[in-house]
Amino acid sequence: MIGFTGKATWYRALAPELLPGMDRVLFLDCDLLALDSLQSLWETDVSNHFVAAVTNVFQLDHLHRPAELGLDMPQRYFNAGVLLMNLDLMRREQCANAVLEYGRVNRQDLMFRDQDALNVVLAERWRALHPRWNCMNSVMGFPWSVYVFGREATDEARRNPAIRHFEGPGLNKPWHVQCDQPLREVYFEHRSQTPWPTVQLDGKRRQSVRQRGTHTVSRLRNRARRLGGWRKSADACERAQHVAVPERCGVLHVVSPISATDFLGSHL
Repeated sequence: MIGFTGKATWYRALAPELLPGMDRVLFLDCDLLALDSLQSLWETDVSNHFVAAVTNVFQLDHLHRPAELGLDMPQRYFNAGVLLMNLDLMRREQCANAVLEYGRVNRQDLMFRDQDALNVVLAERWRALHPRWNCMNSVMGFPWSVYVFGREATDEARRNPAIRHFEGPGLNKPWHVQCDQPLREVYFEHRSQTPWPTVQLDGKRRQSVRQRGTHTVSRLRNRARRLGGWRKSADACERAQHVAVPERCGVLHVVSPISATDFLGSHL
């Protein structure tokens, strides 16, 4: 299997068997925030559906994915980060076994693990929710979200999300140091009210232009020294931190004098 999620993501597919005494459950991913009451979501009628979910908004290079799974259009594919699950119906039709079996048979081809499998097995039997119930990064950021949900629904979800979902890998998460997703600050507001208010951020901070420039100059200087005999080039690179670069400097040829910022920017 490919993708950034782990094996534990398959547990939601097992919910009908793991929760035998319940007829429904609201599944929520761990990378989201509930910003409004979930009562009306919980009361959604799913008597004739396996799940209720929000349509996934694909990045453009993944638009082909639903067709690869046999779905006739991208709008037929839901995001599994928020699922109101009809466990009773899923048990009666043995959905958990079907999802796991699909995963076993197609394990080398699954891009989004159990989410792909759920969409294939539950196809045509899921109810579409308003996007504010799973306001993903893609809903907030992709302009083509309006073609999935319509302008009014998209605007409402962005303006007043009930569930803000920071889906995606790495720097899409609010606890990543490079995350710049909308409403990231709300995560820290909520986190501060928990027994774990201190957050150790994942990842490394982006280097400033000055830091990247210094690194680039150092790298070029060392390369020139390794070549041997190109001291003139190394000295010129070192001066580029402070002054304009001369017209010709050893192995580095420029048409005309440029500023150190322009010089460094062209080599980043």
